[in-house]
Amino acid sequence: MVRRDVLGLVVLIGLGAGAFWDGLYAPGQQMLAAALAALFALAAPAVALERTEWAALLLMLAGAAGSLARPAAAGAAAHGPVVALGWILALVAGRACRMRRPGEAEAALSRFWAVTGALMAFGGLLLISFTPPHHSGRLASFLGYPIAVGMLGLLGLAGSLPDLAAGRTWAAALALGCGLGLLLSGSRGVWLAALLLAAFLWWAARPLVLASLPRTGRVLGAALAATVWAVPAVEAHDAVRLWLVVLPALLTVLVSEQFQHVRAVRRGFAVAVAAALLTAPGWGWLWGRASTVPLTDTSSAERMAFLRDGLSLAADLPWGAGYRAWAALHLQAASYGYYSAEVHSALLDIALSFGWAGAAGFALLAARFLLGLRFARRWSWAQTALHGGLGALVVHALVDWDLSYALFAFPLWFGFGLAGDPSGGTGLQGIPPGQAGQPSGGQRAQPRLPWPRALTVFLAGIVLAGAVLLGTGDGLTELAARSLRQGAPGAALRHAGAAAALTPWNDAAHAWRGAALSQLGRGHEALAALARARELGPNEPWYAQLAALELGKQGRWAEAAAAWAEYVRLWPWEAEAYAEAIAAHLTYMDAAEGAGDREAAVLLAESGQRLLAAMERQKAREPAGAPRRGMDVDRPVFAEARERFAAVLAR
Repeated sequence: MVRRDVLGLVVLIGLGAGAFWDGLYAPGQQMLAAALAALFALAAPAVALERTEWAALLLMLAGAAGSLARPAAAGAAAHGPVVALGWILALVAGRACRMRRPGEAEAALSRFWAVTGALMAFGGLLLISFTPPHHSGRLASFLGYPIAVGMLGLLGLAGSLPDLAAGRTWAAALALGCGLGLLLSGSRGVWLAALLLAAFLWWAARPLVLASLPRTGRVLGAALAATVWAVPAVEAHDAVRLWLVVLPALLTVLVSEQFQHVRAVRRGFAVAVAAALLTAPGWGWLWGRASTVPLTDTSSAERMAFLRDGLSLAADLPWGAGYRAWAALHLQAASYGYYSAEVHSALLDIALSFGWAGAAGFALLAARFLLGLRFARRWSWAQTALHGGLGALVVHALVDWDLSYALFAFPLWFGFGLAGDPSGGTGLQGIPPGQAGQPSGGQRAQPRLPWPRALTVFLAGIVLAGAVLLGTGDGLTELAARSLRQGAPGAALRHAGAAAALTPWNDAAHAWRGAALSQLGRGHEALAALARARELGPNEPWYAQLAALELGKQGRWAEAAAAWAEYVRLWPWEAEAYAEAIAAHLTYMDAAEGAGDREAAVLLAESGQRLLAAMERQKAREPAGAPRRGMDVDRPVFAEARERFAAVLAR
């Protein structure tokens, strides 16, 4: 039992540390979360799953396996089965915790959200100089995405409610940090999810809300006052001003909670918060964010375009196209010129990655979880706060990409396991009828099928081996990229070569190897490496660009022109891509004419004219009223190219 407690603590600490490593977002980072889930599941005994859960997991496994048939990018797709198995093992671990020690895991996970959310907000504010600014000017902290910061704050705020109700002073400090993250995220979707969660808690656990309300009200008042003072400093990325806002707010809350029995302290707190609210400079930002109706502004309209394009892709990919398929496919599938690494819907993202079967499996578990919330009035406060927060996460993830972070996805699947009914009781409580205030004579539990421990051990072994293999390959690939950016092609070649040898399906490793070889003057080897990268990742325009540049260096102009044509085909809405390709054609044409190769010059002029025609056709496809600026086809390079291509062909 002690070993299991220690392992659980290690897993939570590892996941919490991963929150500050981009929230474990990248495929290689996801391997750490999958390994943690596998280790935790190894400590679990045999469990029992309901038939709907078995069906959902089998669908997910089928989708993960089928997605490898025709992956959009083999390197990323290889991570998919390991991630999916990690999710499943997280569910099994959650079920084991529900069976053996009901109620304890909920309290631990609630505090995990509170601590992580507070540290993320305080760290992001006080150390803002060490984090890259977000283009929107909102708080992105170490997650890089304001909406993820807001969702983490919401989960932490919900998780802190039981401790606030119990009168624990330190809980107020955590809740203040979570409140700051929630508000400074500027996410209207998360704010709406917060209102939905508040309504749920009022219905399901009114005594909890009332017991925590005095402290929660003070904390949220202080958080609001600090927010409207911090907004200009966040937009300016000014750490000094943020220290002058955050530290006084934190000190005020702690003193107020410690001496709340003193009337003068209560009055002083109220006066200080009111004065801060009345004189704050950030109200315009807050009202501007809150008053914009969702689905009417540019950002929301663009997300609707993502969803339409994603649905169109998913309809043609019943087996999916591998993990992170949207990132590999959307440049060609976009209905106008945008770039987005995410489709902004967890369900649609799973459908693109793991096909219809994977999406059906996740939808089945999510629906089961949400429907189970109707029994929340029978639960403990910690259970209600945790499951209510996870329910808000599920709902919000339908229209955003929270679950692309392992920080959110793996605890959610653990929550799916906690929400089971292994004891035969009613609802999700997992406590026999008649105990813990739960009425007897509840609804009949579904038949359950055993999940043997041997199966857990087998799958955990696969996950651990896959995580080590893929994680090492990704680490070496990142080292290669970093070395090349630092001007060390020799080191980059060593790292990329090791990555390609260890994970030969890794298209990025082959591409970086090709780039390093090109800089070292080993052109033919570079082209072979780049050809392999293009074979494994046929939708990545950068690989075609690298090949075109190397072919041009070698004077193989016709082949270079074909590679440039492929480059713009893979990035059809990017005017800069056409400009690069056209400029390269002009350079090659000049070289051909200088060498007296009239035939090559004519072929290059004809190829350039085809690129210009393709650009004009693409421009004509732009929808009216698109949220982003259209393609800039009036650049001087295009006008010059038209004249020069026509002149060469007219001779």
